[in-house]
Amino acid sequence: MNMKFSKNIFWLLSAVLAGGLMTSCKKQLETTPRQSVDATTALTTRDGIDASITSIYARLKNARQYGRDLIALPEALADNGYATNKSGRLVPEAANTLGAHFTGTIWSNSYAAINQINLTLAAIPALSGISQVDRDRWNGQLYFLRGLYYFDLARVYAYIPGAVIDAQNRGGVVITPGGFATVDAALPYKPARAPIDSVYSLVASDLAQANSLLLYNLPATLFPHTANKAAAQLLLARVNLYRKNYSEAKRWSDSVINLAGSRLTTVANYVAQWRGETNAETVFQVRFTTSAENIGVNESLQTSFTTLGAPASILGAAPTTAATVGFGDLVPTLTLLNDLGITLTGGNTSTNFTGANASIASRNSDVRNLLYEVGTTGRGKSFVECTKYLGKSGFVNLDNVPVLRISEAYLIRAEAMTTTGSSVLNVTNALADLKMIKRNRYTDYAGSAQETADNAMTGAQLLEEVLRQRRIEFAFEGFRFFDFKRLGRDIIKSAPSTAILAFADTRFLPALPQVEVDGNPNLKQNPGY
Repeated sequence: MNMKFSKNIFWLLSAVLAGGLMTSCKKQLETTPRQSVDATTALTTRDGIDASITSIYARLKNARQYGRDLIALPEALADNGYATNKSGRLVPEAANTLGAHFTGTIWSNSYAAINQINLTLAAIPALSGISQVDRDRWNGQLYFLRGLYYFDLARVYAYIPGAVIDAQNRGGVVITPGGFATVDAALPYKPARAPIDSVYSLVASDLAQANSLLLYNLPATLFPHTANKAAAQLLLARVNLYRKNYSEAKRWSDSVINLAGSRLTTVANYVAQWRGETNAETVFQVRFTTSAENIGVNESLQTSFTTLGAPASILGAAPTTAATVGFGDLVPTLTLLNDLGITLTGGNTSTNFTGANASIASRNSDVRNLLYEVGTTGRGKSFVECTKYLGKSGFVNLDNVPVLRISEAYLIRAEAMTTTGSSVLNVTNALADLKMIKRNRYTDYAGSAQETADNAMTGAQLLEEVLRQRRIEFAFEGFRFFDFKRLGRDIIKSAPSTAILAFADTRFLPALPQVEVDGNPNLKQNPGY
């Protein structure tokens, strides 16, 4: 047996089920597969299937996935996040240091989940005494989750369709043909990376199947932290935007807006929705519910983005003198503060930004900037920090993480209708979608000089404003780096940095896990590693 390769395929081993199906909640964040029970044995009952699906959701909570990295790293790698060096974390990522990127854990954790999904899908038809309603519910969730895991793998490790450096393209990611129930079955498997388009086609197919099987009107105990029809449709819109298939991006945006567009929040309730346990705009979130799932003071989203333990409105004291709870490792850059409409005392200059303790002189009428507050001085100089994640489940460092919010559908549709060459080009309707977002985010937008200026925008200007609104709307939610990547644009780091990460730079792509590449001659490493 090739022992090096036997380690490489460990992510495929279905005994992952034995470690995840019947365990208590405190084990949900473990990602190391175990080999004590044949996986197929665990999938012969209703309880086994339910437990399998629960553990597949739980893998999304890993700190290398939606627990932190898929949210924080895209802000650090792009131009939204400034690394404060208060703990040393996220500093290399913000500097785009070679190798400081998404790690191999997202690869191993995702493929373990996909293997489990494949085994579970294969087991469902053999179960007797199961209603079609339950089969559809199971299958719909599994197809949605497989689509999500593959989509995240593809956008992390490979180029995105229509934005490819051909000389550096090593393909997409591995598409596994089915589940592996034993070590012996997995050992001979030495996969190559599938073409990028093939991976995105699989994702779209899975999500379309999920949409056909899932319901929207789920009980509050399940929505939005369980796969549902609105989530499948919105993710389909996003995937097709990435594919540059603008007609399909619009079609799925139309569908999800018809289904769930009323969830869009207004200027009156925008901030309150972020302070509650679940934002009403969310159609899918990763839900953290128990203290055992708490990622902790080093790497949770709360500690990564703010030193505060509660919003200033609750603290009852000057934020800078409040108790220091987190590290505030990544804070909004100067250019993001400018787009948010926040002006520092003394002006938004590099010297002021990195020098004295932060103080906000003024804000514009954008209610989104109210989620950015001055942090404490407990770990050094204070900065303006993002407070979107503040332990809303009742515990510090334990917060539900929105993955899909309905506002994205309006901005996807606007971009699809204003991109040059789009088959659904329609500047008038794109402007209407942009204005829908702005009316629900700026308190004084209707009838303002800004609305008049927006009405006069050309197609090219409108596209740039749509992209600017995407930056503001989804800042510190894990979008920014992937927007640069899918558009093939250079990243101009925000002052005080003067760095530019050219799109042709190999640092746009992370390394595949070297242990996988070493044991598999068919698996090609990304360039530069």
